Amino acid sequence: MKVTLRVFILLMTTLMLIPVFAVAFDKNDSSAKPCAACHAITREEVAAMVGVGADNVAEIVPGPVRGIWEMRVSVDGKIYPIYVDYSKKYILQGNIIRLSDKENLTLKSMEELNRVDVSSISLKNAIVLGKESSNRKIIVLTDPSCAYCIKLHESIKEAVGKDPEVAFYVMPYPRNSSNKELYDKCLAAICDKSGKILDDIYAGKEAPPAICKSDAVDENIRLAGRLKIPGTPSMVLPDGRVISGFRSADELLRLTK
Repeated sequence: MKVTLRVFILLMTTLMLIPVFAVAFDKNDSSAKPCAACHAITREEVAAMVGVGADNVAEIVPGPVRGIWEMRVSVDGKIYPIYVDYSKKYILQGNIIRLSDKENLTLKSMEELNRVDVSSISLKNAIVLGKESSNRKIIVLTDPSCAYCIKLHESIKEAVGKDPEVAFYVMPYPRNSSNKELYDKCLAAICDKSGKILDDIYAGKEAPPAICKSDAVDENIRLAGRLKIPGTPSMVLPDGRVISGFRSADELLRLTK
């Protein structure tokens, strides 16, 4: 059994962005049993299954449920967990959800495996909502034209209203870099720094011309590429995990702790 590299990348990227299929197991079945010692799989076997080089297989560990391995495979700078059963006949596609608390164990593994160095991220192009000196900060990469980014912006403002001690470093950029109108709006918001123009462009209003000359928007685009951001909105948490999608104000506040 072999999956081509192109299909594998598409499968894993889709899995990360759209959790539409789930394999669910009870919590009591979530730890690997001693029978794992009776089975073995090599990096070379994994590489042949998914169509990558053996060096791309970072690690093989017991899966989150009995009878499977979790294979941690590096593709284009990101590490993806994929599952193979002990018979080596089946690759499991989808998210594994623990029924007892509805935790997505596949997504949790991906976030843990792909932490980034927060200290390497320059914040000079960020618009700060909340307390700038706070240690409880979240970096937000966002496109003001995206529907879920607009919703997240409202959640961020609500979160800051509930807890002024947190900080959100908002770094806007157009996902379509050829969209000059949105590019100019993002630059105007970054130059303004106050958040007022940012609010306006999220609301679909016109923005005044940028009051500074800067390549800040380009730098935000390059940062998203360097961090392998899959889409917007995406957030870099204080512990280096990168998560995507909308969160409520209360969820955001929990993520800062």
